[in-house]
Amino acid sequence: MELTENLTRFEAVLGMCLYMLLVANHIRFISQEIEWGKSKAKDKKKKAKKPTQAELARLVKEMFPEAPEPDERSRVRGAVVAAIKRSARGLFDLLPEDRCISLLKMIAGAGQRCPRCRSKNIKEGQPGGYRENYQRCLCLACKEKGRTASYYELTGTIFEGTHLAAKQWFWGIYLFVGGCSTREIGLELAVSLKTAQRLVRLLQLSLLTVRYRFMLRGKVEFDEVYVIGGLKGEAGGLKLERAARKRGLKQPGRGTWDSDKVPILGLVDRQGHLYLVPCANVKTETIQFLIEYLTKQGATVYTDSYNIYNFLKRVGYQHQRVNHSQGEYARGEVHVNTIEGLWSLLRDHLRVHRGVSKLYLPLYLMRFEFLVNHRGECRWYKMMELCTLACQADGLRLRRLVREKQVHTACPTLGLMGQVG
Repeated sequence: MELTENLTRFEAVLGMCLYMLLVANHIRFISQEIEWGKSKAKDKKKKAKKPTQAELARLVKEMFPEAPEPDERSRVRGAVVAAIKRSARGLFDLLPEDRCISLLKMIAGAGQRCPRCRSKNIKEGQPGGYRENYQRCLCLACKEKGRTASYYELTGTIFEGTHLAAKQWFWGIYLFVGGCSTREIGLELAVSLKTAQRLVRLLQLSLLTVRYRFMLRGKVEFDEVYVIGGLKGEAGGLKLERAARKRGLKQPGRGTWDSDKVPILGLVDRQGHLYLVPCANVKTETIQFLIEYLTKQGATVYTDSYNIYNFLKRVGYQHQRVNHSQGEYARGEVHVNTIEGLWSLLRDHLRVHRGVSKLYLPLYLMRFEFLVNHRGECRWYKMMELCTLACQADGLRLRRLVREKQVHTACPTLGLMGQVG
């Protein structure tokens, strides 16, 4: 019994000794690692070498091979370059004005018919009797009826009576379809901000009144988005009938025109044709006729689970849904990702304007819609397409709206007809 107890004590002492030996070895290993790290850091410090002043000077000369010019020479060169910039007005100033006018007259279809009565019974005036590169004509049919009979090639278009050169119009349209702001267009054309605003308004109204027309067919997606847009200042001459709003909109639920969160209904087919329509509210009675008017009967339509689309099967469409509330965003070909992918692009398009009045929201939507519908074309093609639409628009009416500051009366909001303006 005593022998067993002695063996047990011996084993305990032996185990304790082994444990202390292991701890000592571990501590020695850690100390060696620390010393090794210190020695490595010392080696790095030894290797690091500060450059001399001569080396720094050589490096600076390599970075800037040409020394800065004296102030006098810099001012002279800057004045010369500034004069060239002011006179050039961009690359379009390198084009001859007569060639630009000929192209504009060709797009407008000048000289073929009277722009007022569309009669071909016309008489051309003597060349050189009007503005340079333009020619007056006389409509004999209008003259017989006692109406204004004289006109020239751009009569009835938004270009009639313009003080801008044809090359300035082309350059302005080129910048407009490129997404430039009104201020940037004014700087490029070397015109006042007011003139640039008038040019942009006429182009926006042309897109709105002579809209790109097509029938949605095949597989079509519908969805809605809400854009914050109140009455900025006294837009359209309308007084603000509410207290000034703080930061953002805090009202719960879906937006409406009255709550300053304007709903925009988007309709797009899988070929990429897009319609954007601002609405006063999102109700079935508001959107039903629009959808039936723009979408071919019997088309396959995809929506989310919002109940305003319940009428689609009843009126003859093949309707399928995705339920976002249950985490379902795609089920094979059943999805609305095409239209939802455009919403982020639309928000970026509107964000550069730092807030858009809801009265003029259709004008900004038209440019985005136009650019999306022609996204596969080069900018020159877009410019020519917009020139064609501008020549087809009712220039007399559009110029009057801009002149009398009644542009908002030509900006329709679905479900709000006759309530604004």
